[in-house]
Amino acid sequence: MPVLSHTDLKSPKGRLLLTAIYLLLILGGLTMIYPFMVMVTGSMGTGFDYERRSALPRHFRSREDRFLRALCLWFPPSHRASIRQLRSLFPGMPESWQTWAQIGDDTPASDAWAQRQLETLKDPEERARMETAAGDYGDFMADWDLKETILAFDMRHVAPFLRERYGTLERFNAAWEVSIDDFAKATAPEWSGEPIDQQGYLPLADTRYLDLLAFRQAYRDGRYTPYLSGRDSPAGCLRPASLRYLWEEFAAAQIKLADPVKLRALPFPVSPQADPTVRAAWEKFLLNSFPLRHIAIEITPTRRRAFRQFLVRRFRSLEYMNRVLESRAADWDALTLTPTVPPMPAAKVWMDFVKTDVPVRQWRIRSTLPERAFQEFALHRHGSLEAVNRAYGLKLASIQQLPIPLKESVLVTFARRGGDLFRDGVLGNYAAVVDYLFQRGQAVRNTVILVLLSLLVTLTVNPLAGYALSRFRLRASEKVIVFCLATTAFPAAVAAIPGFLLLRDMGLLNTFAALVLPGAANGMTIFLLKGFFDSLPKELYEAAAIDGAPEWVVLTRISLPLVKPILAVSLLNSFIAAYNGWEWAIIVCQDPRVWTVAVWTYQFHQTLSAQPYTVMAAFIFNSIPVLLVFLFCQKIILRGIILPQMK
Repeated sequence: MPVLSHTDLKSPKGRLLLTAIYLLLILGGLTMIYPFMVMVTGSMGTGFDYERRSALPRHFRSREDRFLRALCLWFPPSHRASIRQLRSLFPGMPESWQTWAQIGDDTPASDAWAQRQLETLKDPEERARMETAAGDYGDFMADWDLKETILAFDMRHVAPFLRERYGTLERFNAAWEVSIDDFAKATAPEWSGEPIDQQGYLPLADTRYLDLLAFRQAYRDGRYTPYLSGRDSPAGCLRPASLRYLWEEFAAAQIKLADPVKLRALPFPVSPQADPTVRAAWEKFLLNSFPLRHIAIEITPTRRRAFRQFLVRRFRSLEYMNRVLESRAADWDALTLTPTVPPMPAAKVWMDFVKTDVPVRQWRIRSTLPERAFQEFALHRHGSLEAVNRAYGLKLASIQQLPIPLKESVLVTFARRGGDLFRDGVLGNYAAVVDYLFQRGQAVRNTVILVLLSLLVTLTVNPLAGYALSRFRLRASEKVIVFCLATTAFPAAVAAIPGFLLLRDMGLLNTFAALVLPGAANGMTIFLLKGFFDSLPKELYEAAAIDGAPEWVVLTRISLPLVKPILAVSLLNSFIAAYNGWEWAIIVCQDPRVWTVAVWTYQFHQTLSAQPYTVMAAFIFNSIPVLLVFLFCQKIILRGIILPQMK
């Protein structure tokens, strides 16, 4: 019987009530759809736009958003001083922008800034000069020393790289001197936080650092970013360990330069012929901030004697010096002075000697400094400073003013490969989820087995129990029904400990039986099935008895087809409980070989909690099977709503 009759629908009150009902239904639908759309958008997000919590991905329609997402790829928020380096590369960035999330929230300003950067690509002459500079940058980076680079890598690629490099966890644990049970748990924070800007930093060539160099080479070869390989993509995720931003920040404080364009025009390194004010600031910068691994000194007899005296003052005794420097020197002259920084641990002594006993004006900047190396590269390629100015469209007074054209390379790469960058940004999180879940041993196989067993047991035990309670007059049927309903009054957490102890005593831990048997019989499902069986016409059973049908035929051919809606609901609930039941699975199955996709998704969340957008992709990916099963059961469930009216 309808809620509103045909006559009521024609009255103003009836129409108003019907409109209100539809509005409430629409509002209820939106309250379910909106959070799901926020999750979908978040699963395609980055550190730039994830915090927006928007229902629609803005980068689908905004080129400025896609450009800033690409910059977030090249200068990820997890890396050391990424925003400071980006500000040096793109003069004019607002000083209030300190984090990528802050840039993403400031949509009007970020759009305007990105639009100004992209406008330079529209001028044909400017575009040609940018492509020339970008081509030189790409050729320079093809052979540049990996030790003086920064890799804007994705943490999701670390586990596949280490798994491919070592093969087994045993070999990896032995090499890194750790004890982990999954490659995804390998952490190397120094890979993204290498302190290249510190004055005393010198990389230690241990196993982790050598693996980092191999990881950088893999990125250079395009193994993880194939869309950024080739001459069409001069700006890859690997970039020079540029230090110009340190000098600009230092000069801004010392020389009181506030104009970013003038700061960008400062020479780096500064020659002796430069402006005295700039030269004085440069010498102070060398002494206080410049990384000394890029310094070389001239070795003379006088300097060797000064170094010997420095060692005597520093250590007092040979025994103490040998213990600190891990050496076996027989006398003070055994530790020789080198023109460049020696390996650790002698590096610290060399640096202290250079800072205290060698005048700054006698320091020589080595070609290990990326800016100096590129300046020499550009001069060698174009022949002269005038030719460099013509090729790059600049008006440099000295070659030391030439910056590394990473900005031009980024813009050209975005113009050429913007579509590839967009697709990787949309699908990259999902690719990481698939790689993680399908590399977890037998996770998918275990999930399929568990779901099939749960559905088989659920569709067997519950219908048999409900049919028996309905068809046969049992002495304690009412008590059984009350007991079935009583089981739904207690939360799962209350039954977890007794259930675990029972399964432990039965020796069923770490087995599929521990996952299937506790949920084999569902009190509410049995109660509903009994009610449906009771509501079926008794004439059906009487006709079957007259025809001589056995009880199993009455159950399978008459009763069960008429209760398909309840069976569909039971099947859906059983599937969701088996597929998503990670808490109970962790309790009774602590062996990772028995873990399902849900348990590994929980582990994925714990491992990559610093990348919530990737975790969102895992949630969306895992919800797809549930959605498919619901759509499969939907028509059958709807029949359960219509069937009582038809009876």
